[in-house]
Amino acid sequence: MKKIIILILGIVVFASCEKEDDVNLAVSQSELSFTAESSEQIVDIMTDAYWNYEYSAEWLLVRQQQDKIRVIVSENPTTAERSDVIKITVNGATQREIKVTQEGAEITIDGNTVNVSSKGETIAVPIQSNVKWTVDNQIEWCSIQKNGSNLEITVDRNYKMEERSGAITIHSGEVSHDITITQQGCEWFESFEMVEVEEGRFFMGAQKSYSSEANYDVNAFQIEAPVHQVSLSTYAIGKFEVTQAQWVAAMGSNPSTNQGDNLPVENVTWQQVQEFITLLNEASGLNYRLPTEAEWEFAAKGGNLSDGLKYSGNSVLGACGWYYSNSEATTHEVGTKEANELGIYDMSGNVREWCNDWFGSYEASDMQDPQGTNQGNLKVNRGGSWATPAVNCRNTYRHTDYPNESALDLGFRLAISSEGMQ
Repeated sequence: MKKIIILILGIVVFASCEKEDDVNLAVSQSELSFTAESSEQIVDIMTDAYWNYEYSAEWLLVRQQQDKIRVIVSENPTTAERSDVIKITVNGATQREIKVTQEGAEITIDGNTVNVSSKGETIAVPIQSNVKWTVDNQIEWCSIQKNGSNLEITVDRNYKMEERSGAITIHSGEVSHDITITQQGCEWFESFEMVEVEEGRFFMGAQKSYSSEANYDVNAFQIEAPVHQVSLSTYAIGKFEVTQAQWVAAMGSNPSTNQGDNLPVENVTWQQVQEFITLLNEASGLNYRLPTEAEWEFAAKGGNLSDGLKYSGNSVLGACGWYYSNSEATTHEVGTKEANELGIYDMSGNVREWCNDWFGSYEASDMQDPQGTNQGNLKVNRGGSWATPAVNCRNTYRHTDYPNESALDLGFRLAISSEGMQ
């Protein structure tokens, strides 16, 4: 009897082993192909046996869901193809293998170098990629926008008389490509960046007699009164003071005491400025001029956006202007202090600025586009300078010089009437 029992147990064990080795298991796909982007696919597992899975790649994620598996791949950050094998096992034995392959990232740019004229333009750069991509743009004079498979690059007008270039980088994972933007420099007569000042009305001048009335200023001088209302038509004024590079390009020589291309030109007479403007208008075909005294003050105060500040851009002069307390007795490059409400620089300090008007006393009556008196001996200049105290840098302060007189702290900025704007 004992022998019979042993025989029966042997038969049972043998039958059990034979059943495990003869597993009926099938998979719906034995090969999976993925693009470089993160994605997933489903594989059906068809069997009555208890099964499991194995894989080794860190970029793979497999999740069992009853009779199927979700195969998830992360984005491939490299250009190299990668692969792994998912093993379907029963009782530790591999029954089926599923090969997983993911292509590498590919980015192709149709034109890695873009050349643009000084006037600026928008360029569409086609980008072919099998992955999502991002853009790193550190160029201040370029703006970008993704539009489908194109990267639209808008290049601002170049007001510098020299070529400029920079790179925009396309990224995807560890893959990156540069698009180099090169822009031509402009001609000297195209180098003047102007700010439009919309038509408006303001109280011009200052007074220190009545604290409850308009433009009261305890530091006001008599020639700044009476305060009167002025209405101005739309015009444009220079964003910056005219620089020495611009002056030399037109006139051929530099009269400035403290010299440097991006420093404001100084030591120029009102008459010499008229010669410069004549050359500029002949070359540009436009009608530049000096601002009127009223236009100058309205722009210095911020036009219709005025916050009512004493200086042009800030209530603290050192933040928006170079004057005797912070200038170290010299001019400074234009545009290095805070701009005013209109985005105009250096209207308080750096150099005094010639205006078009002959000097004359203010009238109390309201005025429309005043041009100053018809004749006189002195021309107005405004804004104070690196050599003057803060009181002379107020928006309402008036100064005068003879039209044939120059000074090492006296320069100018341009204006143009609305009909002459481009």
